[in-house]
Amino acid sequence: MIKWRKPGPGFGPGDDHLQDEKAMRAIEKEMLHNIHKEIYGKWHFIKTSAAKYAIAASLVLMCSSALFYFKLSVKDKAAMMAVTAKKGNLKTITLPDGSTVWLNSGSTIKFPERFGKTREVQLINGEAYFDVKHDSTSPFIVHYGRLYAQVLGTAFNVKFYKNISDVRLTVTRGRVAVGNKTETFGLLTPDKEMVYDQEKATHQIRTIDAEKVAAWKSSEVNLYGVSFNELVMRLENTYGVHINYSHKENDHLITTIHFSNNNTLSYVLDIIKTIHHLDYVLKGKEVYLAKNENS
Repeated sequence: MIKWRKPGPGFGPGDDHLQDEKAMRAIEKEMLHNIHKEIYGKWHFIKTSAAKYAIAASLVLMCSSALFYFKLSVKDKAAMMAVTAKKGNLKTITLPDGSTVWLNSGSTIKFPERFGKTREVQLINGEAYFDVKHDSTSPFIVHYGRLYAQVLGTAFNVKFYKNISDVRLTVTRGRVAVGNKTETFGLLTPDKEMVYDQEKATHQIRTIDAEKVAAWKSSEVNLYGVSFNELVMRLENTYGVHINYSHKENDHLITTIHFSNNNTLSYVLDIIKTIHHLDYVLKGKEVYLAKNENS
């Protein structure tokens, strides 16, 4: 039986090395204060200057040794690495444990230079597909927004964009435990997808073709029931353009669409024109969408 452990609260996008430096300076200040107190607070017990300097030297030596050990401990901590796939490009990463991650266009992931007792990574923003190397002694944990996913060895897709309420995790192989800081939502199996609403803090689990969801890593895009702003963002990331449209008129639109990164932008815009009756004008890197007056 697998016991799922929730990830530690300290992992996140903060600058850990800055906190370590602050802690080290505080220790230095405290130790120097104690040296001063030790020497001058007991001055009346010291008979010769030689004894005074001997005590001071001993305390300085202890202080230096402690600080040296502290600095070694800080240095020994694994450095954090951040990797981003530029817009219009996909990126493949091999993690320290041999697991593989595919990053979708415009996505960023953060992970340590080497793993410890647990293998923890963070999807900062975007979409990533994880093919995790099995290790029964070291859980693999992905942090994304308020949520986490924990596995021992499996394959799954995570889509998390900070400015889009809809967050999704889809399993292609194995089992994935999904939850947040207070509860576990469930144990997902292949072709199961958890959809989480960041605004309402609600979730649902549904059945879907997971291989099609993750097909973006081979340049095939399948979007199922996505919001219009997500559709726009996907086009902007894939083709490196900026799309102008009326949020009031279009944000409520839901889209299911299939296309390839190899298709031209005009080809995809023609599909959207057919689905939502929108006209478009393409000027360089700017796209203008407007409602078709004849619809």
